[in-house]
Amino acid sequence: MIVRTTLFPFVLVLALLVQDCRPSARSHRSYDEIRDLAAGRTAAEVERLLGPPDVRQAVLDDERWVWWSYTVLEGPQYAPEVRGQLVHLVITFQKTAEGWRVGGPLAVSYSLPAPRR
Repeated sequence: MIVRTTLFPFVLVLALLVQDCRPSARSHRSYDEIRDLAAGRTAAEVERLLGPPDVRQAVLDDERWVWWSYTVLEGPQYAPEVRGQLVHLVITFQKTAEGWRVGGPLAVSYSLPAPRR
């Protein structure tokens, strides 16, 4: 009984340390939820929903916004080796008469972070 009582705080602290070592997503929404939510929205609407991006890039006549380590891939449609993985969210906006708007079906995408060394 004494061994259990003295080991419990140690195990609890160790579990908390391990949890803090893993990077966590900045959003509580999955990539798929964000993709569906952002479809067809204006740049101002997306920024209100997701917050300001970490990077804005001009790409030809479009604009690409990137949020670093923003969300995770969830669901059986992803291969087991990437399922649950933290990803960078990438949204490409097209210039329209009303302003910048999320483009077609491939306008919301993700990129995998570089592997940790």
